[in-house]
Amino acid sequence: RTGWRPDKTVSIAIQETRGHILRLLKRYQGLTVSELADELEISPMGVRQHLAVLERDGLVSYTREKPQRGRPVHRYHLTKEADRLFPNSYENFALSILRAISHIDGEDHLQELFQERFNTQKRNYSEKLNGKGLKEKVEILAQIRDAEGYMTETETDGNKLYLHEYNCPIYGVVSEYSHACEAELRLFREILDTEVVRECHIRKGDHVCTYSIEINE
Repeated sequence: RTGWRPDKTVSIAIQETRGHILRLLKRYQGLTVSELADELEISPMGVRQHLAVLERDGLVSYTREKPQRGRPVHRYHLTKEADRLFPNSYENFALSILRAISHIDGEDHLQELFQERFNTQKRNYSEKLNGKGLKEKVEILAQIRDAEGYMTETETDGNKLYLHEYNCPIYGVVSEYSHACEAELRLFREILDTEVVRECHIRKGDHVCTYSIEINE
């Protein structure tokens, strides 16, 4: 007996669409069906079908929002389970190593370790940014960070540049060791050679780390 089997290309397209939905929800918290349909260029009904599967799998949830006029709308968000699908740089392994170092050699040695990571990052980043203007530096930095799994994009608003990072691949590490977060802020200031302010912070509960950079050129 033979039965109908879905075309492999159709299955791949479905998986790609759901993956796209997850990436959109990672980048932009709280999207409606209509907003997702516009981004994906598919029908709202198609979006609902994909969301139903993702909700069943425990990857998305929604909150009800009642506007001043009209019917309530559902805004979809990623669950903690979905966050595990994004790059995490083997954070469990890294955490176990850091805990062992702290236990065996003490806090001072751990600080030295984070300083060495800082020095290596600064050296690697600086090689790519050397001789560039501030705007170009920020764009190159965004490309580097995006390739490292931070889901990074830039924005210009008046005399400020913004660096948005929608994923933290070392979230487990920075949750336990704040040194890594503070080192990254210091790193940005030194390689860009200007003041950088962290306005939003994933570690403190925001859905994005946002850095503002004054344009002095």
